[in-house]
Amino acid sequence: MPFTQEAAEFLRPLLNTEQDPHALRTVIAAFTSYCSAEEVRAILVHADHTDPGVRHCVASGLASYYRFVTADHPDVVATLLRLAEDPLPETRVTALYAFTRSPIDAPELRGVLAAHLADQHLDARIEAAAALALRDDERGLSALDEIRCGIKNHRSPGAGRLNDINHLLRA
Repeated sequence: MPFTQEAAEFLRPLLNTEQDPHALRTVIAAFTSYCSAEEVRAILVHADHTDPGVRHCVASGLASYYRFVTADHPDVVATLLRLAEDPLPETRVTALYAFTRSPIDAPELRGVLAAHLADQHLDARIEAAAALALRDDERGLSALDEIRCGIKNHRSPGAGRLNDINHLLRA
């Protein structure tokens, strides 16, 4: 894509200087659209921002670089584990989703995922169960079966994502 490097270079300093949360969310989203996988670490400093939307943008940005969520990048993994505990359900879901796409497997991760099997937010439970199931953890498969039993039809909340997960598990 033309001007990708130039765009990332323009946006990177704004990550450190922008004070307005709305503008910072925009900068993070734009930066993660243009930056390289190595450069995505520049957004980690905003993972504990007071604005929930900023934290969600960080989780979204990291989730888009799921191949970077590996043991070789413990700072990224640790940030996503913290974001998986965020009070905003959408941020938790996005952080957990990153682990459904990541190859990393560790006891600490499985513990966090297992804890989210009891999350009050259905989408967070689905992502946690999917991440466990994709790691051949029986707790995830059982939770997915339980969630599937509560789905009444294809329009029920979570039905589409469960269908996607079923395809991933069969692949």
